[in-house]
Amino acid sequence: MDTILPLQGKKVLITRAKAQVEEFIQKIEEVGGIALSTPLLEIKRNESNEKNIKQTINCLDEFDCIVFTSANGVTFFKKYLDQWNIPYSALQHMVAASVGRKTSKQMEKLDLTVSVIPEEFVAEKLAEKIKEKLQRDTRILVIRGNLARPVLIEQLTAHGFYVKDLVVYETVHNDSETSKLLSYIERNDIDFITFTSSSTVDSFMKVLYQRELLEHLKKVTFICIGPITKDTLMEYGFTGVMPDSYTIDDMIKVMIDVVENKEGIQ
Repeated sequence: MDTILPLQGKKVLITRAKAQVEEFIQKIEEVGGIALSTPLLEIKRNESNEKNIKQTINCLDEFDCIVFTSANGVTFFKKYLDQWNIPYSALQHMVAASVGRKTSKQMEKLDLTVSVIPEEFVAEKLAEKIKEKLQRDTRILVIRGNLARPVLIEQLTAHGFYVKDLVVYETVHNDSETSKLLSYIERNDIDFITFTSSSTVDSFMKVLYQRELLEHLKKVTFICIGPITKDTLMEYGFTGVMPDSYTIDDMIKVMIDVVENKEGIQ
């Protein structure tokens, strides 16, 4: 007798960037789901800021703390270090801070051990943790993408830290996925739509507002990775379900809970 998996036959739309999607697809398929990928965002190096990036990387000894707000930030920062032959040992004198577990794991590739990480993986909590742990004369280098919210920079600066804001990658809308997304939505057979950032919500809604397809979303359950993403979805008039911990593993657990609760009601 075949085993019925918890998301057996459920169609899950993934909107995150192509570079990040493979792990999510694999995890959904492991629990029986059908993963539909429409990477609405493209992540690329910040070529327009390369001169500033190089100047900063050549002066790493001027900073006491390095902060990464995403795993993507670590990936692109590492590429710049490798490109300009900067040894990872140039980072070792700095206190390492991270917004969450996945980012911390990625930082191990730079031989960094994270000593500052918030219990709740959002910028506000990271700012609180840094203020709690570090002296005000600490010079902080924040590595981020162009769409990261400014709240971390603002709060650290307001507290009196010297903060260098270094944007190492850009997230842009991926128009090439529009037609595929529209075809999925028009079929009316999607069970879940997942959002792993506010920018994925904005890109998704940009497409659907233009084609007036919002009516097709009435039976869909939205799964948001965290409170900021959920709030962005609410601004468009939709309600999302959110896990207690802000990871894709926990997003999948939420989907399973939704399915089990619906079946229990029937």
